[in-house]
Amino acid sequence: MSKIQQKYFTTSEMAKTCGVTKHTLFHYDEIGLLKPDFVNEKGYRFYSFKQCYTLDIINVLKKAGSSLQEIKDFFQNQNSTMFVNLIQQKQRELELEHLRIQKMQYFLKGAVEMTQTAMHDLRETPMVEECEAQYFITTRVEQCVDEQEYAIKLREHRDYSEKHLILHEFPLWSILSKERFDAENYYPNYIAYKLISPIQTEKMVTRPKGKYAVLDHIGSYESMSSTYSALKQYMNSKGLRVCTDVYEVEMLNYLTEEDPDNFIIRISVGVS
Repeated sequence: MSKIQQKYFTTSEMAKTCGVTKHTLFHYDEIGLLKPDFVNEKGYRFYSFKQCYTLDIINVLKKAGSSLQEIKDFFQNQNSTMFVNLIQQKQRELELEHLRIQKMQYFLKGAVEMTQTAMHDLRETPMVEECEAQYFITTRVEQCVDEQEYAIKLREHRDYSEKHLILHEFPLWSILSKERFDAENYYPNYIAYKLISPIQTEKMVTRPKGKYAVLDHIGSYESMSSTYSALKQYMNSKGLRVCTDVYEVEMLNYLTEEDPDNFIIRISVGVS
């Protein structure tokens, strides 16, 4: 065995030792990321033991989300400051990804819970329930001219929540002012998501703790006025006075049901 072969790893030995493929080493050589320490007259590549550490750094940075170009730039200007900056950047990116995953987990968990509630725990007759305080991230919709305008507002609402990585539950809520409820104008003032916990933003609305008259609407959006009428009749019969805005949560909608007649929307309004 020659002196060169005793001092260096062959490509196969390097790949086996470091847990990569020969193709990976060829690619790294081709793009200038990790070139062999020595190439003999026959064109065979040989790698030094020190390059095992270099390959280990490459693997760590790749797992942290760095591109091969970012890693190459780092090695071309390698120093402690640049290493710290690169690692801190990857920490921030991983934290954001963790928030995105957490947000999706809340979304999926809420989707299952809300659908199961709609299937097994309906409020088909009006009743009064004690409710804890709840917090919502909202987008004002006022009285949109048509469905297209409403769809644009809905997209804006979703985009804002995504952009700011706001942790919220699955279903879509609507908030109707007390004044509109009294005037029998049941078009919402806001669309909303229920927050996991309160946040500092002017777009947050608080539903206060207290007693709420609750009734589930079963059917399309167009027929909700009849459910509102039934809720008002119940409140009048019990001598209940409206003391909050009205909150609607879509328990079953177009995401789960093809037929609008199967939609379920829970309506709740604070009473005293």
